Amino acid sequence: MDPALIKTYLNADDLEKQAKATGFIDLAIFEVTTTLSELRTFHAEHYLIRNRGLSGQAEQIGLLGTKVDYRKVDVNSYLASVISDFLRQRLLEKGVSFTFETVMSHRSKVDFMREAQARGYRVYLYFVSTENPAINIDRVEIRVREGGHPVAPEKVRERYYKSLGLLPDAIAVSNRAYVFDNSADSTVLLAEITDGVSLEFRTDEIPDWFFESYVDKVETT
Repeated sequence: MDPALIKTYLNADDLEKQAKATGFIDLAIFEVTTTLSELRTFHAEHYLIRNRGLSGQAEQIGLLGTKVDYRKVDVNSYLASVISDFLRQRLLEKGVSFTFETVMSHRSKVDFMREAQARGYRVYLYFVSTENPAINIDRVEIRVREGGHPVAPEKVRERYYKSLGLLPDAIAVSNRAYVFDNSADSTVLLAEITDGVSLEFRTDEIPDWFFESYVDKVETT
């Protein structure tokens, strides 16, 4: 994506790094305001907090001016995902343009895209995948050696297949979808889909994963 097209960008990994490095995430960067009560309520009701047993951690999150205070919290990727969801929801309510990155392994991301469309947003999907989860596992190991956070191999596999499983629904609620293969050193644009129905291939060599997860499924519906 052309960086000039990105206004406000949300990435849970970046938010996690910021919270770990400084103890804070400044909401003012995103022009978002909140109260401590609102912030804690959002965390308490979030599926990740409930499913991961993080209620105690969430109750320790503070608010110092415009900054979410994590100094009493053991910050992890799940808490970062929750604050990313919080920011995304607030930006949606404000009606501003923004971009967010996600592994899209939970249906709530598709529901969010659908809600955005209902609010009048034009939704653009840039979906990047690989031929198999082993490639992703190797890349996570490289990231860990470079100081990044780990993800268990079984979790990588689970997210890989869940993400592909949600692809048809995500495309269906997109005004424009771009699908890429990132198995090799360079990223290849495979196809563009307009308004969830008009498919155009952009290369002659289409990997099996795209046929199996999308093309074959929509051709039989």
